[in-house]
Amino acid sequence: MIGTAVLGGIEGQDWIDRIADPLQRGIRSVLRRAPVVAKVLHGKFLGHPLHPVLVTIPIGAWSCGLVLDVAGLGRRGRRLHRGADASTAIGLGGALVAALAGLADWSTTLGSAKRIGFVHGAMNLAIAGVYGASLASRAIGLRPLGIALSTAGFGLAGASGWLGGELIYRYGVGVSHDACERRPETQVPVPEAPIADVG
Repeated sequence: MIGTAVLGGIEGQDWIDRIADPLQRGIRSVLRRAPVVAKVLHGKFLGHPLHPVLVTIPIGAWSCGLVLDVAGLGRRGRRLHRGADASTAIGLGGALVAALAGLADWSTTLGSAKRIGFVHGAMNLAIAGVYGASLASRAIGLRPLGIALSTAGFGLAGASGWLGGELIYRYGVGVSHDACERRPETQVPVPEAPIADVG
């Protein structure tokens, strides 16, 4: 399976630790000096991590921006340009805020999760750069380039989002230790669907 191969490839990159370890120590040091900020970034007031909540802002804004960009192609769509640009900017701002919470959560990870999280964060940094370049291109009148960049950024965000999902569902980052205990009153077992015989 491609996903397993990708994760295995990242897990095997020992060089990541040489960058990640000092970065994690630095983040933890800052958060220790600001415990209230740390609690907010970790989502203690919500009862679960804040980062997954915040990522809905860039995902939603960039999705809206992509739709407006496509709808705004051609002469008649010019009135949609301002909305597309605003959505792209809102998404970039939301991504930067979400990154703060993501860094706080990542600073507590170990081993494979630390490496996967590092790549997830590095991809998000690259995505922010692509969207920033998209906004700059739009501002100087290079709208087709701006649209191309934001479309590429959207695709990268999907790949990065998959890694973020793996951090939660495969590695259990940010998940309560008792969350995986089967509780009959809150879960209905779902049987695996039989594979259809296409013969």
